[in-house]
Amino acid sequence: MLPELLWIVGLYIAAALLVSAIVRRSSRKGRRHYVLVAGNHQMQIEGYIRTLQHFSRRTGTDIGITVLLDRSTDETGPILERMARRDSGIAWVRRNGSDDVRQEYEKVCERTEAMVESSAVGSRVVWLELGHQEGMKRLPL
Repeated sequence: MLPELLWIVGLYIAAALLVSAIVRRSSRKGRRHYVLVAGNHQMQIEGYIRTLQHFSRRTGTDIGITVLLDRSTDETGPILERMARRDSGIAWVRRNGSDDVRQEYEKVCERTEAMVESSAVGSRVVWLELGHQEGMKRLPL
């Protein structure tokens, strides 16, 4: 009876140590904020966002997603609006066309508290320009 009890207590301690190690490992990853610069990407935008969300769940990385619409004339805007209503981790803004994309993002960060929090110290901002092959290589798989 006593050896079985010691085994059970030992297994509980081992499980607690394992969970503790996993939590420490995931907390070191920090937060990532993905900025997707999109144009007419109505066929792909939902897939890109779902890929990022899947990456977040799979790795335990806390992420934020901001989509900058750059002169989009298709249904990308309504798709993003629907997704942002369902998920508070997704924000989107339509670019005016006159400013540089990064300047536009900085203006939005000044106005929107949620985006300011996502770019706080300890987070890493990853730019993905969906129209360029270089940007697509940075999309986590």
